[in-house]
Amino acid sequence: MTDMMGSVDLTADGATIRFERVLAAPPERVWAALTDEALLAGWLTSGTFEAAMGGALALDFGEGGVVSGQISAFEPPRKLAYSWLIEGEQASTVEWTLMERGSGTQLTLVHRTLPSAMGRGYGAGWHAYLERLDAVASGAEPPGFDERFEALLGDYAG
Repeated sequence: MTDMMGSVDLTADGATIRFERVLAAPPERVWAALTDEALLAGWLTSGTFEAAMGGALALDFGEGGVVSGQISAFEPPRKLAYSWLIEGEQASTVEWTLMERGSGTQLTLVHRTLPSAMGRGYGAGWHAYLERLDAVASGAEPPGFDERFEALLGDYAG
């Protein structure tokens, strides 16, 4: 598991979050963790995910809201993108790119057009979720989210 910080670019138009990681699992296993509802529930949250171009998603983060979206890029096991909409927030997009790197995966995550005020919180959140993704894709027990998120918030505070 890596501890590499992501970048948070804040502008007047919104925030862009970018992470690059090398995960231990091969791209096919990482892809499955990104697109299979049962595996998604193990590292991100429960919900529905229609794994196809144009498919719909609805991810239930409880008090954090329900994310709805539509898949705009679906190229197994290389590229996945979808819209990200929580009621009361501006729409944003999430894009995943996977490349084979040795026996593992070079993963790039870019979350664009987030509200600027929420950029740093999303940075800490995606950081913690990526650690969980790495574990699930490798067949390991994922670390807890809440404590890790709280510990990372200060690192992304600027």
